[in-house]
Amino acid sequence: MATFLTSTFGTHGDVLPFIRIGQALRGRGHEVVLHTHEYYGSTVRAAGLEFVPVDTESGYARTLLEARRLLLNVLADVDHLADYYRRNGLWEQVRREYESMAAVVRERDPAQVVAVSRHTSGLSVLMLREAYGIPAAWVALAPTQLMAMPLTERLFPRTLAVSANQVRAAVGLPPVEDWAPWLSSADLQLGLWPDWFDGAGDPASAGTALPGFVLHDDAETGELPAEVAELVADDVPPARRPVLLTGGSGQLLHHEWYRLAAEACARTGRPGILVCRHRDLVPDVLPEGVQWHPSLPFRTLIPEVAAVVHHGGVLTSARAIASGVPQVVLAHGVDRPDNAVRLRRLGLGEWLPAARWTTETIAALLRRVLDDPGYAARNRARSPLVDSRAAVEAACDRLEGLLGTTTPQPVAGAGTREYTVRDRIQQLSPAQRALLVKRLRPAPRPPRSAGEEVYDCSYHQRRSWLTAQVDADGASAHVATVIRLRGPLDAEALAAAVAEVVARHDGLRTVPVTGGEEPRQRVVGGLSAPLRVETSVGFEPAAVSGSRNSGADSDGPARWVERLRAEPFDLVRGPLVRTALLRVGPDEHLFLIAGHHFVLDAASLGIVSAEVAAAYGARVGRAGPAFEAHPVQYPDVATHQRRQLAGGGLERTLAYWRSALDGVGPPVALPLPAPVAHPPGVAEAVRMLAPEFVDRLTASAGVSGRLTLAPVLLASYQLLLGRYTGRTDVPVGVFVGGRTEPGTEQVVGDFTNIVVVRADLAGEPPFPAAVRRVTDAFAGALTHQDAPFEAVVAALAPPRVAGEPPLVRFGFNMQDYRLHEIAWAGLSATVLPVPAGHSYLDLTLIVLPTDTGQVKLVFEYPADRFSADAVDALATAFHELLRLLAAEPDRPVTEAVRAGVPGPVRSPANTVPPPTVEYVPPRTEGEELVSGVVGDVLGLDKVGVHHDFFALGGHSLHAMRVVGRINAATGLDVPVRVVFAHPTVASLTEALEELAR
Repeated sequence: MATFLTSTFGTHGDVLPFIRIGQALRGRGHEVVLHTHEYYGSTVRAAGLEFVPVDTESGYARTLLEARRLLLNVLADVDHLADYYRRNGLWEQVRREYESMAAVVRERDPAQVVAVSRHTSGLSVLMLREAYGIPAAWVALAPTQLMAMPLTERLFPRTLAVSANQVRAAVGLPPVEDWAPWLSSADLQLGLWPDWFDGAGDPASAGTALPGFVLHDDAETGELPAEVAELVADDVPPARRPVLLTGGSGQLLHHEWYRLAAEACARTGRPGILVCRHRDLVPDVLPEGVQWHPSLPFRTLIPEVAAVVHHGGVLTSARAIASGVPQVVLAHGVDRPDNAVRLRRLGLGEWLPAARWTTETIAALLRRVLDDPGYAARNRARSPLVDSRAAVEAACDRLEGLLGTTTPQPVAGAGTREYTVRDRIQQLSPAQRALLVKRLRPAPRPPRSAGEEVYDCSYHQRRSWLTAQVDADGASAHVATVIRLRGPLDAEALAAAVAEVVARHDGLRTVPVTGGEEPRQRVVGGLSAPLRVETSVGFEPAAVSGSRNSGADSDGPARWVERLRAEPFDLVRGPLVRTALLRVGPDEHLFLIAGHHFVLDAASLGIVSAEVAAAYGARVGRAGPAFEAHPVQYPDVATHQRRQLAGGGLERTLAYWRSALDGVGPPVALPLPAPVAHPPGVAEAVRMLAPEFVDRLTASAGVSGRLTLAPVLLASYQLLLGRYTGRTDVPVGVFVGGRTEPGTEQVVGDFTNIVVVRADLAGEPPFPAAVRRVTDAFAGALTHQDAPFEAVVAALAPPRVAGEPPLVRFGFNMQDYRLHEIAWAGLSATVLPVPAGHSYLDLTLIVLPTDTGQVKLVFEYPADRFSADAVDALATAFHELLRLLAAEPDRPVTEAVRAGVPGPVRSPANTVPPPTVEYVPPRTEGEELVSGVVGDVLGLDKVGVHHDFFALGGHSLHAMRVVGRINAATGLDVPVRVVFAHPTVASLTEALEELAR
């Protein structure tokens, strides 16, 4: 007889499968000890397993309640996770569990002991493996537990490592410094779902055993109450069968889940059976026809209902499939959207993210699965594949396969054992480990010669290159920063520092290479960006940060900055970065770094600034080299990005965006008057928020801390835009940093992406509820930010108008110029924000926290599109709206909007379909060529000479391919902007003929 030491934490979906597997192992003659919550003690004992409680019932309830709050906070600040562990005594719980299991191991033959735990929470079993050489298995209950491992490995050192090492020290184990290999050291990774479910989403890592769904049938059987049995009696016609509404056994649900689900069910005209064991989550008044029960036997009930509306838990999903019943998933939580996406891909149900929940949208989705017999048919076809008994036996086989194996590890006082390389490294002192890492670090790459290495572009580079093609004479793809330096400055040392930083970053020595349908990038070995030094005495440097209407001297520093920022870059020869120094006075200088988005983004400007400062300090201090070589360069990142999104990776991410943006209408313009006369450029309207007001605003929204300010202001911004546009779900493009991969924090290049946040704010919610809706939408967007914005646009193929932004007209960008505040040797340094030279969207709200606690709100817009007075009035209205929301958070937001934003108000207009364009076949050889290329790129059989390229679904990436193929066929060098200026076959052909003359 062997001993299986098992451990799991959570709710039914986390605990019941362990009881079922433990029961089967006991049936095979093994001893099974299960460490879990006191709440499940009677169920564990009834299954014949030895039970060790890890908490009390009251402590378990408190932990679950705090977990609900944790989910919202951890989106903004992962340090909340460490607080959650500490407040709830979870580290002491891990130590007690380890010591309890270790006592059993010491009494047994280690070769006949296996440690098994829930995935990612089983630290104690990995410690047992390390200390006693027994095999360990990690069991994942849902696919996202495996998908989240890279994120866990990244966050663990920051959030939990110190406390985990304190527990290790308390039980006599050495500290862990490299957590990734330790967290992946389990001998078996078991996922409790089948291969066909795995194949419908991101697949499990190689070597993962997937026996199938494990359902705890004994806990789901029993008699139905009379009032429920009446609803599912044999004589009830199919059209009157009830709908089951369940959010699972846990409390980690959106606060409006049950209310919206019940109201939506009532709107379909079907009776509803709402099952929730937490009375505080259930609405006080339920719609007529919906009855509430704390618990019901699901194995008996689910086969009798017409559909199941649930939260997306894997066990509920499996039970519905096994019963042949279609599903609607209202996904809220960590793993739920992934399970829901898999169900939709398999044709077994539909789902909605929390940001799109309204009574009517849920009801419409529920009607879809009820009225379409295909959903039930596909579930019935899959039903025989959900064989829980076979899955349990297969899981037991894999666990028994670990018996007789050992994993020797060094243990003080435990006798002589063989040390592995990892063991020896862990025994080194921190200084010894640092020396070893330095010796093993790759040697610096040799300087590259021009044309030596060519790589694929990243999606971000492709976007900036295309922008440059369309706006060849402008500076819309340029970024810049200016640092005011006060004190004695050594210009020669600064020039040498610039040269060193440019030489060490491949991204700063990169140029695009054209010739095919898409550009590539080439790293040029000897490329440099010499420091320009200019003198302009007697001007105030403060004028740089003023607005364009500040009245500053037109020949002053602001003009100098704008001239250098806007100066064109040579995209063929490079460099695509420039540096300059303006001498304003004897001890007063402005240092400018400007670059093309092909090689730089805003975060990269901060990296370059900091490294130039460090290299400058090393030179004036006559120190040695300031840096070590970068192990990761931007071309590596670009190559990794393209590979990661290839082979179905991009398509899986796009599935989320298709659902989240399903049904989004064409972007609505702001109904603001145009200026009488104004040259192109960017204008701004600025407002300031006092520190105490910011605290009051976030508190009124039901959140706390400055890191939660983004969703609060984003929700308020969307309310403002809704008032102006007449829509309740105005999509906003949020600019994100994109540095999600480890090792990219100090890489110079363009990572910026745009994610679309769409939250439906209909239904007159109070301010905290509106913020929660936006927070949910924001979290979903950030989780799926790897999809480039252009790819999302291409996947949704919205109607396009040349020169107009697709999908969104409004932007949101939360910045922090304190990231650029760096130390310069012997100098006082202040970063001065540089106004943008181009506004891609109609209106962008830029949020700038300051060192004083104030928050600067900048409304950025195209100067030639809107009147400055109109945008200034909009900014004033937004400030008033924030005041009202902070003062009366329980008031319906629609009332605050109407009171704070007097107008203008636009009513939603009926969409007028575009006029039908009659097909006219090509009339010349040139039109035949162009028509064929456009049709091939867009996948159309025929394209008439008067059809508009963008009206047919064309977008910027298609335009690149059209031009690449035309150039290859004709030998011309046609710029991409020609397609935007001449979008029909006839006009494009005429333009090509003009270029050929």
